Amino acid sequence: MNKKVVLAGFTFIMSLLWISIAYSQEINLSASVDKNVVSLGDVVTLTVTVSGNVANVPKPVLPPLKNFDIYSQGTSRNISFINGRVSSSISYTYSLLPKTTGTFTIASCTLKVKGKTFTTQPIEIEVTKGVPGKSKRTTKGKSNVQIFNFPFEEKPRKQIKRGNDVFIKTSVNKRTAYKGEEIILTFKLYSNVSFLSQPEYIPPETKNFWKEAMGKEKRSTEILNGKQYETIELKYALFPLTTGKLTIGRATLNCVIDNFMSDPFSFDFSPGVKKHLVSEPITINVLPLPSPPPNFSGAVGNFHIEAHLNQNSTKQNEPITLITTIRGNGNLRNVEMPEVSIPGFKIYDSGAQVKTGVTGNLLTETKIFKTILIPTRSGKFEIPELPFVYFDPKKGAYRTLTTKTLNFTVSPGKSETSTERIFTSGNVEELGRDINYIKTPSHLKNEANLFGSLKYLFLMNGLIFVAFLWVFASQQIKENMKLKKDIIRKRTALGNALKVVKQAEQKAKTGKVREGYELLHKAILQFFADKFNMSIWGTTEDDIRYHLQRIETKQETINEVFLLIGNCNRARYSKETLKIENFNKDAAKTITLLKTIKV
Repeated sequence: MNKKVVLAGFTFIMSLLWISIAYSQEINLSASVDKNVVSLGDVVTLTVTVSGNVANVPKPVLPPLKNFDIYSQGTSRNISFINGRVSSSISYTYSLLPKTTGTFTIASCTLKVKGKTFTTQPIEIEVTKGVPGKSKRTTKGKSNVQIFNFPFEEKPRKQIKRGNDVFIKTSVNKRTAYKGEEIILTFKLYSNVSFLSQPEYIPPETKNFWKEAMGKEKRSTEILNGKQYETIELKYALFPLTTGKLTIGRATLNCVIDNFMSDPFSFDFSPGVKKHLVSEPITINVLPLPSPPPNFSGAVGNFHIEAHLNQNSTKQNEPITLITTIRGNGNLRNVEMPEVSIPGFKIYDSGAQVKTGVTGNLLTETKIFKTILIPTRSGKFEIPELPFVYFDPKKGAYRTLTTKTLNFTVSPGKSETSTERIFTSGNVEELGRDINYIKTPSHLKNEANLFGSLKYLFLMNGLIFVAFLWVFASQQIKENMKLKKDIIRKRTALGNALKVVKQAEQKAKTGKVREGYELLHKAILQFFADKFNMSIWGTTEDDIRYHLQRIETKQETINEVFLLIGNCNRARYSKETLKIENFNKDAAKTITLLKTIKV
């Protein structure tokens, strides 16, 4: 009997262990940046990656980042199926624009899954002034200084045609653009002198722009005002992140040129003349986008969309891949895949890939989405047209493109194979024996043991059932506690936001109107973060628009919300003198607007 009790206890413990393994989820959370040393006005790219053995990976919460402005740059996702197990990883990318110089720490990002908290390691960022001259090197050994190699061809010194002129220019293809619209910045070096050292080029500051380099430098020869120059040209694609008057800073070139023309008797021993060349800054007037329609992707430019399947047929429970491609002139990094919904299918986003190139004088981006479709039933199916809404800056209007309808067939799998019986006239013929009689030896005994008794079998099953109930009940208690916290946060959202508005009004009364707008902007973000259970530091304008449309808020109210956010951003970044009268109007409008939004 003691042996039976021990075996029963062992079975119970193993059942609990099996249950805990079945419910466990392997989650990994990590965070990284593309550089640890950055100049003021440059962008730091923060990537937060969540991976695990679950298909639906939750979104991590960003820490407070009061020394940076945060802009979401979209997500990329990968899903794999190995021996029936699903594993996935999703990367969230953010652009961080530093507000001031100093050394700052990005605290741990957090993620809560079924009551367990995961955290990342803190990251230290050094923000420098970025003054002309040699900048500090990053931890990867790169520098903001670019070296040009001269001359174009190795020639004896006496054969090089000399002049005494060297200068630089920066230009843009447009000085008025919409938020998010592509602007081409061109840097050009003109020279008809001999360089005694390689020129050092420092790119202009592009604060509040997303910048993409357009390939390597181009070298050519050009005639200007009757003089022949050797030129180097660099192009960048800039995308404004905010509205208002934005400034592209000065480009700088440091070089040492030969002064042979001024001293022909130097006999090739001239120390040369140092040159410090600086271009003029450029001001861009950035316009806000008109009130967007539903399902606006956030893309600004000129685009094309197409979709196809990797195969036209599959079997039940076997994957088929939908490949959607968006390409055009504009920034596609923050564009998400149009939603796909097919009844009877499991659908997984398998991530996206962005490729860049140059077509003509414009940057071209191509974003490729891969969506895995797993059918749970057989038959003929179709993927309906997928809409893609973007803003066309040339026409000043929104446009909607759609993909073609895709048809495919799903044949029955192993779980759905049918059997048929065919009866024909004639004699019945025995083809073989499938099951033969097995004679039980008479000498075997029915020995009593733990599993030979029904009562112990029922006991073991009962213990397993109780263990399942225990796991289920504890999970429900945790979810109920989290739900109560979320409800309290939603109920106090308005009160907390109004307290911040009051602090903003007090700042403005003391003459600190710009700081007042900072707090007003924080109050709006905090209100929506609390109402929709998000982190205030990770809340973006796209998140706010999505949730307001989800709860069917009037378009007029949505427009007023983003008008207020736009006013706050212009005041925060503008160098103009701010009027307290305008602030008081925006503060009063904020209070009225937040009180009208019901969630």
